[in-house]
Amino acid sequence: MTSKWNRALITGASSGIGREIARQLAADGSDLVVVARDQERLEALAVELADEHDVEVEVLRADLSDRSELTVVADRLEDSERPIDLLVNNAGFGNGGLFHELDVDGQTGMVDVNVNALVRLSHAAAKTMAPRQRGGILNISSIAGHMVSPQAATYAATKAFVSSFTEAIHEELAPSGVTVTAICPGLTRTEFHERAKSDSDSYPDVLWQSAEDVAAEALAAIDSGRARVVTGHVNKAFNGVLNVIPRSALRKLINLGNH
Repeated sequence: MTSKWNRALITGASSGIGREIARQLAADGSDLVVVARDQERLEALAVELADEHDVEVEVLRADLSDRSELTVVADRLEDSERPIDLLVNNAGFGNGGLFHELDVDGQTGMVDVNVNALVRLSHAAAKTMAPRQRGGILNISSIAGHMVSPQAATYAATKAFVSSFTEAIHEELAPSGVTVTAICPGLTRTEFHERAKSDSDSYPDVLWQSAEDVAAEALAAIDSGRARVVTGHVNKAFNGVLNVIPRSALRKLINLGNH
């Protein structure tokens, strides 16, 4: 098969949405650079995808909260001899609780990964893609960024940043032929909620999407040049409701639901 993307770099590729995006890109014939903290998982994924789809899969182990390791990933994006034409900024994490009771280093660490790393990698990708007049940047945001989110204040704020930032550089880079897209999923079956120590069992099944479905919508969105897409029919309907509820009422409703 002939893929639109010759080589893609995916952060947070060892699990969840990032892993599914890697699998679908490989199935379409794209070579990959997979990035995450878990070397063992990355190497297993690389072997699986290379064997199954006959693509080249480069493993790049990095903790994006570490500035020196983040720089290594940025340098890989700027390597003109092995160009990357799709960057997928998927790495991120969240946790919940009353802001003043949470560990502040954990909160600022969330900003480092969800925002600062995404900005730095987007910059490295954009400045190499724009002169080539080819490329794409796919940022995984969240419908949480559209909401006022008591007890998830920092996480939701990081995703609000990602969506706004993405739409802005989408317009800036459009004349160069580089596409920038933000995907805003809702509840997705990944390891995210377990790591965030969230009670995922309290949500009905109808609210959930699979990581496979979110990945497919994400790749379709950037292929079609969209700036921002909310995934899933339920999330789209919910997002419409969010747009008409007064912010003051929304704050109280979400906070009430957390108790």
